[in-house]
Amino acid sequence: MSAVDRDRQVFGADTHRFAFDEPVSDTVLAAIEVGFGELPGEYRALVTGLGASGAGPFYGLLPPEPQAHDLLDAIIVLADQGCGGRSVLSLRGPHRGQVWSDWTSEGGTLEVESPSIYTWYENWLEHALIEWVESAAPRIALDGPDDPSELEAISEVFESVAKRAPGDPKLLRTLGYLHLRERRWNDASTSFAAAAEAGGDEPAARRHLDQARLELVRGNRDESILQAERGLAVEKLWYSTRDELRDTLERALGAAGRGDAALAVLDQRAEECFFSLTLHHRLARERIARGDIAGAGAALERAAAMPNIIGTGGSIDDRLSAAFDPIMLELKRARRDPEARQLAALIERIKNAN
Repeated sequence: MSAVDRDRQVFGADTHRFAFDEPVSDTVLAAIEVGFGELPGEYRALVTGLGASGAGPFYGLLPPEPQAHDLLDAIIVLADQGCGGRSVLSLRGPHRGQVWSDWTSEGGTLEVESPSIYTWYENWLEHALIEWVESAAPRIALDGPDDPSELEAISEVFESVAKRAPGDPKLLRTLGYLHLRERRWNDASTSFAAAAEAGGDEPAARRHLDQARLELVRGNRDESILQAERGLAVEKLWYSTRDELRDTLERALGAAGRGDAALAVLDQRAEECFFSLTLHHRLARERIARGDIAGAGAALERAAAMPNIIGTGGSIDDRLSAAFDPIMLELKRARRDPEARQLAALIERIKNAN
């Protein structure tokens, strides 16, 4: 998972980072088993073979610390589910080796989560792959994989997505993009239509988005533009949906040779991008490529004026540096010193005005 989910999109991945700590030593294992008896075989193999803690469900596998439990006699807390819930392994009695979902500390329920730790862990791996592919499938369908490991992950998860997709708008869309990557046009279109019929969030706008992307990959640029514009005409769009539609529209316009129109869409996207400099830098580079250094400077100045563009608490000097420095460095490396000096002069004017 670490090879494909490099941005840590899977729930809990930013905590455990898909890595294991050192396995449990014989000394530690012996000390645990003196007090609580021999650990269930699957769990014993996991913590002595892979690691004592780390990659796993929820926020990750916790170190083995046996403790008493009012209802299950003795347990090891496997993972923190958040908000007071936890996954626990029963160590003794008729439920030995089972994983339970325990919310009793919050006045909630105690229910079997999985018949064994291997099943519990395998289910997490499957769900993690599905969660990753839901996010990654559109990008891979449009731009191709970033790494061959992504194609391996897709092949592993395809059957699970197809099995779970009926009636689930999100998974139906994911299935559509997996078909689209393989250029199975009819299967992709059928999945996208089924997703819209199943409802979910913004079905009309997302149907236009999916169709616009399909037509773009097929090379039908005019139809892609039309579908993206229809999607943008839907009222009360979420920011993410509007930006995805504009991204597709920008791509289609560029592919159709309508560079000015594509640049105008990029400008709209940057104008609404308040928490990342990525689009602002793209816009500045496009302006520079057209010889419009003043336009590039205006784009970067607008970005620096956004209070949270580099996170909360950044000063205007910090924001100016983050916005302008990467572009100025690129200009200097390209031996375009006059343009770099022009941007430096703009920075000084902005600082003096503030």
